[in-house]
Amino acid sequence: MVCNKCGKQLADHAKFCDGCGAAINNEPQTENTAPAAKNEDQDNKVIFVLSYLGILFFLPLVACPNSKVGRFHANQSLVLLITAVGGQIVLSIISAILWQLWIVMSLVSSLWGLALFALMIIGMVNAYKGEQKPLPIIGNISILK
Repeated sequence: MVCNKCGKQLADHAKFCDGCGAAINNEPQTENTAPAAKNEDQDNKVIFVLSYLGILFFLPLVACPNSKVGRFHANQSLVLLITAVGGQIVLSIISAILWQLWIVMSLVSSLWGLALFALMIIGMVNAYKGEQKPLPIIGNISILK
């Protein structure tokens, strides 16, 4: 018998898991797939982190196409990439129009870059921790389903 919570192998008559302390229902079970899926996501953690490096958003889709966690991080990094490109286009157009204010536009452009860098680091930390927390401001946008 296998614990539903932690995946530890247990004796057939166990009432509680001696690994995590969870109550065990004594119904016959096949191998639990939840711990295997969790282990797969832990094995692909580096791929999820690397997906936040701009154009590499597709890595989780190729390396682990059936992973919901991989699809989540691929979506977050794709939204971040589109936001970065779109924002840079808008800033370039505004800079061309307001070329006399190049100092101000240079400052705004630098702040935009820092904001994107912060979002990238937040996404990487979430991926490394195995969390599926959406990025601030742009995280609720869903492109990949």
